Amino acid sequence: MATPPSIDLEDFTCSICREIFENPVCLSCSHCFCHACLNGLKKSPTSSSSDLSSVPQSQSSTPTLIYKPKVHETNQCFSCAICRKESLGYLDCLDLVADLKTLEAPCPQCKQSLLICNLRKHMEQCTQTKKKINVNDIKNIFNPDFLKQLSTPQVQALEKAREGENRSTFQCPYCVTANLVVEDLCKHIEENHLNEEPQRVCPICASMPWGDKHKLSANVYQHIVSRHRFSYETYVNYDQNEDDMIAEAVERSMLYY
Repeated sequence: MATPPSIDLEDFTCSICREIFENPVCLSCSHCFCHACLNGLKKSPTSSSSDLSSVPQSQSSTPTLIYKPKVHETNQCFSCAICRKESLGYLDCLDLVADLKTLEAPCPQCKQSLLICNLRKHMEQCTQTKKKINVNDIKNIFNPDFLKQLSTPQVQALEKAREGENRSTFQCPYCVTANLVVEDLCKHIEENHLNEEPQRVCPICASMPWGDKHKLSANVYQHIVSRHRFSYETYVNYDQNEDDMIAEAVERSMLYY
């Protein structure tokens, strides 16, 4: 088994579930996701079919003896979670699958070296050297200097979040303890549930309009720590649709650059 000098697990991590790739697939924009995560990217096309990008046929029509990718769901439109580009169909990432099955990397928790394809399951069960989050680091993000940079609507949204409104507080995924802001939720899990079964539904993701209330995270604590380090209420206007959000973001960026 090949053991390269250094491997960045982020290169093998799905941008949607934040877990190591499982059955990775690729869109026409070349961004890869777990096959199961791709279901959340299905949508009705906003452009005419002639304007949409299909998965490059050159990758599937002239396969090598090793890689024989097949285009799937060629009539289904997918909107990339990273670049928002719409495309028709997807490809199996056979080259990425080959890397997952041949390259080794250490477990971030116990440092045991394993094939990357086995790390996902291992990390679900690994109980050694749990990394603890520093709650004060999260709280320090919301310091006076940070608050001065927020617009009036953002300050108002943050105040509502601290009052427990607008998806700012959550129930523990392990027990009935509720009304926990993100930093307190992490602290509660640290103190009470780190040695319990880590596969749980993330309460933060489940509360979002786009969230799946039944999708299990392989390790819910690590998922929350890596993905939910800020308050959605500070930055997300749930009354806006995605196109309006993008237009507003572009307009604001042009004021500074």
